[in-house]
Amino acid sequence: MIRRSLALQLPVEILQEIFLFLAGLYPLPSPFRSSGQPDWIAVTYICRYWREAALGMPKLWSSITPGLSVSWSRAMTERSFPLPMHINMRIGACYRDGLESFAASELLLVARIRTLRLSGYADDILNVIHDLRRPSPLESLSLQAVPTRVQSFDVNLPEALFGGEAPYCRRLTFDTSASIHAPRWLLTGITHLTTSANFALHVLLDVLHATPRLEVLCIVHMSTAWRDPTPPGGVPPQRVALPRLFLLSLHGTPGHLVAISSRLDVPPTLRRQLFWSTGPVWRGDDLTDTQALIPHDSAPGVDDGGLRIARVIGELERGSFEVWSRTDSESASAVAHEDALFLFNNNWNLPVRLRGCLARSYPFFRLASLCALLGTTRIEHLTVAPETAIEDAATAGEYATDVPTRKLPDVAAPWQALLATLPSVKTVRLHRGSPACLSVLRALSASADLLPHLERVLVVQSIVRYATARLDCTDVSGSGSAVAIREFVRANLGPELVDGVNERSGLEVVLIRCEVDNEALDALRKRARVVICDEPQY
Repeated sequence: MIRRSLALQLPVEILQEIFLFLAGLYPLPSPFRSSGQPDWIAVTYICRYWREAALGMPKLWSSITPGLSVSWSRAMTERSFPLPMHINMRIGACYRDGLESFAASELLLVARIRTLRLSGYADDILNVIHDLRRPSPLESLSLQAVPTRVQSFDVNLPEALFGGEAPYCRRLTFDTSASIHAPRWLLTGITHLTTSANFALHVLLDVLHATPRLEVLCIVHMSTAWRDPTPPGGVPPQRVALPRLFLLSLHGTPGHLVAISSRLDVPPTLRRQLFWSTGPVWRGDDLTDTQALIPHDSAPGVDDGGLRIARVIGELERGSFEVWSRTDSESASAVAHEDALFLFNNNWNLPVRLRGCLARSYPFFRLASLCALLGTTRIEHLTVAPETAIEDAATAGEYATDVPTRKLPDVAAPWQALLATLPSVKTVRLHRGSPACLSVLRALSASADLLPHLERVLVVQSIVRYATARLDCTDVSGSGSAVAIREFVRANLGPELVDGVNERSGLEVVLIRCEVDNEALDALRKRARVVICDEPQY
């Protein structure tokens, strides 16, 4: 009775905001298990007061999510009136809970659509799309066409889509390897284009010619090589003018980024992002050309050009290396990497069957040569962190059963080589006591010539105890257990940290939310200025 009386005392406006928050907490349902109704619908069954509060809030019903039945989709459409709707539908036999295409078409004809996402086989999506012939207030269209062996990888959207009128549509997302071709009139107003298709370069440039208002171009997947679109003995294709483009994000190779950049006329403040996945086969032929895309100093006498920040996550079998420059108006140290004028991300995740058998072919061993090709001599900030914890039980099981019986190669030499390519680093940030953090500290203690301009070492959420005996799990030379390379085991950085700062007078050591003992503090304070804090204000 007490709980009921408190719930009844809540103002209806607060109760409705709670319902909205609750609805936003539920993830998209599995395509294999769906109840056909909203996951949060139970709030309408508690009492009449709660039900009336829910029914009196059209915004709560304005999103049709995957897995809803036809009857519930109709109810959502009716109860959300007169608000515009956000619709995300799975269609056809591609999914167990997919709506039949005729039912989806019927719902969309009466809905007030603001954003629309359709997922399914290409033929099913086209069956629905062909029925949308009325002018639409649509703002965003996203299509996930799942290809099959018997269907073409080219999907042509009808010219009569939305009756040729969707004046507010600004975002197009084609989340598929199929090449989806949109009508020219629709491309004209687009400001954000995201595609996963393996377009040939000349096809992509042809599309971009039709998007003069484009501001963001995201190419999520690019595995095929881009050949020069100029025919033998012919005239090079006209360059594409995109005067509003401020972000070019590409998942491919350095060659892809160089090829498309050379064909675009864009503002000098364009942000370029390259995400490059590498495996045992690694080619760096295009990296020298990539240097031309890195911003120079913003003005004579101003030292803010080139790459300024580096981050290493993980090591050996799985990890990433990321470097970035300043932004248009600020130094790189003051902003997030997403705002940098140039961002380069190299990530690797070797298949289980190849781990351990290609010791010297690990991408991690090539980071020093990659840095030499990119030009990293002006980097001032270096962050080292463990890889993200694996949540997939199957993947975690592979590590648990495969790795403990073998040894990993020694990483001391590649870490020293990598640090040697970063002579301007002033700040090193070490996160959560990973073996990579130990490697960095050991490299610093082994050679006073590494990082000669180092001023500050920040240690975040780590164990810093000055114990004479090191734990076996901190052995990164190859004899330790595989558990030592997982993120959930934090190594003790105390002895290595003391050794690393011993020959570097005037260094500042900042311990942020660390487990530290008095012995470590006393040893560190003999050579360095030590700061202890709970908040990462540095």
